Amino acid sequence: MKKRMKRLTALFLSTAMAVSMLAGCGSKDEAKKDAGEKTEKQEEGKDSSSGGEVEITFWDKDALETGPQNTTIADAIAEKTGVRLNVINGDAQKFKVLLAGGDLPGIVNSNYGDLGVDAQALLQSGQLLALDDLIEEHAPNIKEKFADAIEYSKEFLSNDGKLYYLPVQINKATDTKVVDRSGANLALYTRYDLYKEIGSPEIKSTDDYLEALKAMQDAEPETENGNKTYAISGWSDWGLWMWTIPYQAMSGVTNWSYGMCYDMVNKEPLATYYSEPFWNCMEFYNKAYNMGILDPEIFTQKYDNYMDKLKNGQTFVTYANWLYNTANDAYAAAGTPEKGFEIVPTGLDYMYGAYEGDKPFGWAQDYPLALTKNCEDPVKAIEMIDYLFSEEGARLLNSGVEGVHWEVVDGVPQMTKEYRDGVAANATYAQSEGFAYTKLSGLSSSQILSDGYPASLLKAAEEVKKSTTKIDEIFIADSGVADAKYPGQVIESKIASGEYKLSTEVDLTPNLIKEPSDETKNLSAQVDEYVKVGVADVIMSDPKDFDAKKDAFIQSVEDKGYADVVKEMEGIWSEAQKTAKEFADK
Repeated sequence: MKKRMKRLTALFLSTAMAVSMLAGCGSKDEAKKDAGEKTEKQEEGKDSSSGGEVEITFWDKDALETGPQNTTIADAIAEKTGVRLNVINGDAQKFKVLLAGGDLPGIVNSNYGDLGVDAQALLQSGQLLALDDLIEEHAPNIKEKFADAIEYSKEFLSNDGKLYYLPVQINKATDTKVVDRSGANLALYTRYDLYKEIGSPEIKSTDDYLEALKAMQDAEPETENGNKTYAISGWSDWGLWMWTIPYQAMSGVTNWSYGMCYDMVNKEPLATYYSEPFWNCMEFYNKAYNMGILDPEIFTQKYDNYMDKLKNGQTFVTYANWLYNTANDAYAAAGTPEKGFEIVPTGLDYMYGAYEGDKPFGWAQDYPLALTKNCEDPVKAIEMIDYLFSEEGARLLNSGVEGVHWEVVDGVPQMTKEYRDGVAANATYAQSEGFAYTKLSGLSSSQILSDGYPASLLKAAEEVKKSTTKIDEIFIADSGVADAKYPGQVIESKIASGEYKLSTEVDLTPNLIKEPSDETKNLSAQVDEYVKVGVADVIMSDPKDFDAKKDAFIQSVEDKGYADVVKEMEGIWSEAQKTAKEFADK
């Protein structure tokens, strides 16, 4: 185990931004399922597989329609495994009703954010099946290739040492890296055409970056339609997201929970509202406000309002890869593909989520897969899961059916024209074809398979290149990275050269964090409510008053019990760190 843990090299952080999927086996009586009643099939024996096609139900918010799945991908799964997928979904309240009545579907993925029930609570309900014997007898692929994940699950996702959960989305690092199209998951993406227009000034600090943004706003003070521009804008309806996520991510820090954040470089927790990264962020926005380049509506406007401004050219900085893609696509659709966003120097050098490395436990306790005692045919279910945990299954779930959605051309696997045309013509095409079952995938969409390409061919460099726009091509040409096919590969090159940083060493500790006491949760909620208002007071202050405003802010959060929150959370971290070390040393 010690050698194994030493070779683990990847970011290993749980996220609360995934989509939930619950699963269930074997019912044709949809009305009874929706009512939470046991169906005839659920009342039959469940200890052996039956011949012919078996219907398996599961909870899947990604699927376009509920009921038996007749999608192209579902058909392929049925042909290969004899299992017909059948989707049931609903909200967290519906799931809780099924749980309380003992009427859970037969296959479930546990996620508290989506279901209001975490993995331990689900296990303690007594409704899950132990998978040890099933895997030993009917899942040779899982038994052989997922031993580390099984060991982790027995240690941390069990109450008796048996196997109840299978972690999903596992990735084994290879020399070939699946690099994000933009170069990071979170960053300060900047209007590259304007940056070039002001002479691509050298930037060595965040102050240099702010001066560049000021010059960009002076160069384009309003849009062609006469709307006022601000270099920096944002939104207020995602809680503290604007103030605790993007800027800190480029500092090597990610938000944890309950007023805490996680230093990914030094592998340690930080009290957010005491931390240097948070106050560097506050100072950055304070300077921007006083320079007149911060949209004052950042404190009140909604995400949708911000998106309108982003797509209409009213702001020059954005914060995440999906925003980068949306903005650049909007410029291209407007007939100005030479305009758009890219990653430029900002004085911050950490590229969060640039690419995946080893994730031997996948998403760990987030969305682990389990069978319940209501599963009509556990053998057929585990046989299907064993197939879907294979390379062939991962490619099917993530890239679709060969000959329909993807094909091999001159030795290179790639998406078909049929797939591309379908996506271009219909926003729900992928869902309607069955690209909705990936929570059943044991392997990550980024996993490089034996053919040298990722499970999701949409992430292959050759495929990503097809979506580059004119501004991407300009950025690549300016970079001097001759072999880059898309912007992310420019960033990858700069990580390799040391210009940018990315920590790829795994730390199991964040995944073993226990929930704090109700008192700490309540105190933390009160602190956060104050912070939503307090940040505006700090950011809009006169620079000479910044230090005094900072002191007052810290005093206010302490008056609301923040020091007590930090004390308990640091204790929880210390306990988790000790447990992680003991597991690594086995």
